[in-house]
Amino acid sequence: MNLATKMITYFLLVVVVAAVGFSYTIWKVNDVEKLVDSVNTTDLPRLLQTNKINNNAFEEVGYIRGYYITKNPQLLSDYKKVANENTNIEDELIKNSVTAEGKRLGSEVKALDDKYSEIAEKKVVALIQAGKDDEARQIMLSELTPTAKLLNDKLAEYQNLRNKQITDSLNRAVDHAKQTRTVALFVAVFATILGMIIGFFAARSISRPVNKLAVVARKVAAGDLTEQVEMNNSQDEIGQLAAAFNTMVLNLKTLIKQVTINAEQVAASSEELNANSEQSAQATNQIASSITEVAAGANAQMEAADDASAVVEQMSAGIQQIAANANQLADHSAQAADKAKNGDKEVEQAVKQMSQIENTVNTSAQVVAKLGERSKEIGQIVDTISGIAGQTNLLALNAAIEAARAGEQGKGFAVVAEEVRKLAEQSQEAAQKIAELIGEIQGETDKAVVAMNEGTQEVQTGTEVVNDAGIAFKEIMNVVGQVSDQVKEISAAIQQMATGSQQIVDSVKKINDLSKKSAGESQGVSAATEEQLASMEEIATSSQALAQLAQDLQTSVTKFHV
Repeated sequence: MNLATKMITYFLLVVVVAAVGFSYTIWKVNDVEKLVDSVNTTDLPRLLQTNKINNNAFEEVGYIRGYYITKNPQLLSDYKKVANENTNIEDELIKNSVTAEGKRLGSEVKALDDKYSEIAEKKVVALIQAGKDDEARQIMLSELTPTAKLLNDKLAEYQNLRNKQITDSLNRAVDHAKQTRTVALFVAVFATILGMIIGFFAARSISRPVNKLAVVARKVAAGDLTEQVEMNNSQDEIGQLAAAFNTMVLNLKTLIKQVTINAEQVAASSEELNANSEQSAQATNQIASSITEVAAGANAQMEAADDASAVVEQMSAGIQQIAANANQLADHSAQAADKAKNGDKEVEQAVKQMSQIENTVNTSAQVVAKLGERSKEIGQIVDTISGIAGQTNLLALNAAIEAARAGEQGKGFAVVAEEVRKLAEQSQEAAQKIAELIGEIQGETDKAVVAMNEGTQEVQTGTEVVNDAGIAFKEIMNVVGQVSDQVKEISAAIQQMATGSQQIVDSVKKINDLSKKSAGESQGVSAATEEQLASMEEIATSSQALAQLAQDLQTSVTKFHV
């Protein structure tokens, strides 16, 4: 957490403790208020009602005695009024009693009061009204007065119960008030102590890392980069500051190391530069002497380049002729591949046509076979017709015999039998002819079936031959395609060779031009070499100054301890 969140959390912790104590105090004060309200609204009114019953009981005794002495009807009316009031109060007390003890005492008080009223009204008042004062006095002394005493004692007990309830309620209220005061005091002390502890730890959590950061910062200011601030995984603002400070120290340490390494490299480089400048001066002298020899070699190279250029031009012309022939060959091979593709399509069409012919022949063979089966069925039908004709002829013969037996009456029937016999003979002859024709048809059909089977086999053989021819043609097409691809590759390679030969020609020409230029520039190089000697002397002077600067930089960096 950051510092703001920590401080808010600490403050909220103290506030929560105080709020809990304050809530508990309010809860206890509410309990005290409820107890006081209970005393004011329940216990005290009931105590007053009990006192009212007690006072009314005394008044009842006084009214009965006054009526006994004065015989005043008003006193008797007042007695009844007070007695009715006591009855109502007693019923209310019994109804509103929440404890078993209160209900018991209230019931006992009511019972004694009812008994007193019964004795007073049914006995004493009746005797007084009958003029029997002595008997009434005797009843008053023997029954009414003891009952009144018991009623007074029971009312006193009931009052003591009410007083005890009020006292208990007040004592509980006092106890709650004392507890509330104790809790409030404890919460105040605890909140104060907690606030002091939180403040101490909050101040410590801020001051300790700041002090550590200040110590390390002083060491870094003195040049000591070996120390870092311990963060203890803190994620607040101080922890972030410490992490940033440590990162700064690491980056500074890396920078110092890099500067040290660079200073050493600069010192070494300056020394090497000084040595190299001396060597370069010597090498320049050697270069100056070698330039003359280079100029002579450049002239000889220029002559050789002229000869090579003529030879390469002739070779380039031959290669271009070969490239043209290769292109024609590639065109012819492509045309052959196209023809092979067309032939392959024609073979595929022939294969399909043979397949259709095979299917047609198979269908025809099946039709002829079915025709043979039908002819056999027709033969069976003809046999059946021949049998029917024979039976008919036999029936006609039997009919003629029967007509002869009948004499004159059977002549007409004999004529019919003769016609039937002729018809049967004709039918039998026709059936024989049909049988002969069916036999011939069956023979021809069998021959057709055999021929169809042979034709089917021949068609299958032709289909296989055509398929084999198609496969061979595809292989030929593949080979032709490969040859065409190879010819194309050869043609492309020859084109590249032609292009390369042209590039060689161009390069030889460029070499010739460069040889001419180098022959002319070798003299300029000789002059530049002299200028380079002067520059080398200046570089030697500058390298000595650079070495001095590197030494000063190393001296400055050694102040830091990494």
